[in-house]
Amino acid sequence: MPKSVLGINMGNHSIKVVELTRRGNSFVAQNLLIAPTKEAIVSGEMIQPDVVASTLKEMLKTAGVRTKEAVIAVGGQSGVIVRVTELPKMSRKELSKAIPLEIERHLPFQSGRAVQDYVLLKEPEEVAEGEQIPILFAAARADLVDAYLVAVQQAGLSPIAVEVEPLAAARALFAARGFGLTDGQTGRISVLVNIGYEGTEISFVERGSVIFTRLIPFGGRHLTEDLRDHLGMDLEEAEKVKIEQATAWIERAETAAPLEPTGLETQAIPTPTQPVPPVAAPPPAPAKPAEEELPSLSFELPTEQQPSESTISFELPIEPSPPKAEEKEQVPSLEFSLPSSEEQPPAPSQAPSFEFLPGQPAEGLGIQPPAPVPSALEEWLPPQPTAAPPIQELIFNAISPRLNELAGEIERSVEFLMTQRHDIVVDEVYLLGGGALLSDLDKFLQNQLGVPVVRLNPFRYMDVSPVTSRLGRDYVAKIAPTYAVAVGLALWAYL
Repeated sequence: MPKSVLGINMGNHSIKVVELTRRGNSFVAQNLLIAPTKEAIVSGEMIQPDVVASTLKEMLKTAGVRTKEAVIAVGGQSGVIVRVTELPKMSRKELSKAIPLEIERHLPFQSGRAVQDYVLLKEPEEVAEGEQIPILFAAARADLVDAYLVAVQQAGLSPIAVEVEPLAAARALFAARGFGLTDGQTGRISVLVNIGYEGTEISFVERGSVIFTRLIPFGGRHLTEDLRDHLGMDLEEAEKVKIEQATAWIERAETAAPLEPTGLETQAIPTPTQPVPPVAAPPPAPAKPAEEELPSLSFELPTEQQPSESTISFELPIEPSPPKAEEKEQVPSLEFSLPSSEEQPPAPSQAPSFEFLPGQPAEGLGIQPPAPVPSALEEWLPPQPTAAPPIQELIFNAISPRLNELAGEIERSVEFLMTQRHDIVVDEVYLLGGGALLSDLDKFLQNQLGVPVVRLNPFRYMDVSPVTSRLGRDYVAKIAPTYAVAVGLALWAYL
């Protein structure tokens, strides 16, 4: 067993590295490192292994990391598949021949170019006659695995295992729950929502074992693009706004329920934003009501191949001054006085031109616009609302439809699993990955799903003092969900 191990999670947006050391029955986090991928990985495909290798080498050199043994993960919707299948009860010898054929039946790519492995979720002896044996398997394209291995080896590291992200995430949950001390009960399900840059993995874990997983096309990139499109900014600025200002939850004042009609007339109580006029005003119309043993998880893939809300504004009308009565009844007309020493009525044939800009003197005539008539109403007119809602409201409006989609996908995943197993109960939802850092996302999803939602902290039962001494305890606690998969990868060597 190595003294220290690196867990390396190479994602579409960034590379995360965790260095773990075992000390007796506990673990010490020696280093937490992160660096941008620089578009060298797209949709899980290793486009530029040399760029990833260079980034890795620089990260480790700068941090003074000397550990060489590493466990890595491969990802991507088109190159990796993780699934649970079932086979009838049979002997182990029969299973060893039937499982590869069953896996091949599910592969979305050519089986001859796949690296695969599996684990039995129930032993044949635990299954009654006539029942099915659940099998969790993972498979990846051989060329995809080779590309990841090349990048790690070019960085001067020695990969000892290749794994898939859902299994590493489940191992991180095992650590966050005290390494089995609070691992849950049969039938009590934990949901892992791993929000990456381009996709989100929703995995269901029962007593440390993944029993179902699916990938949905929702990630941090989509939120950034929504901000770009709605707020009219470039991607870099939108990403900064998402990190620094975006929130998934905005507190709104509760609207009181409408009273039952009683036949009695009532009058609305004025609020500070609606001053009472000095003169009596008719009562406003009533407001409309608001619409309402983890070790069984860890398996090693073969590594021998090494190459706006709108607001309504209004103004109360200002009563015009009554026209002066003439000696003879005539239709009232506008009159302008010319600045002269003597009163000279204008000649009928030379009527003045009224083509002038309001508020500016007419050229050549010296005509001044009439002075505004002061009105008592001006003293109590309510202030005009701002033209646009606050920036946080605009940000929330831009991303909330996408967040509702995420909540809906989690609900649909639970409903599907319940059609397969009617005895399950969802205990908690855990958020991990970079997207889990969105402010108040846990509060939003908890309100939508009706179950506790928490950010996964895989360091909860670990010694993180070597890291907190440099980065601070609050910062490490905040970014912990980002490193969950990397922690699970490093734990592969020990659990």
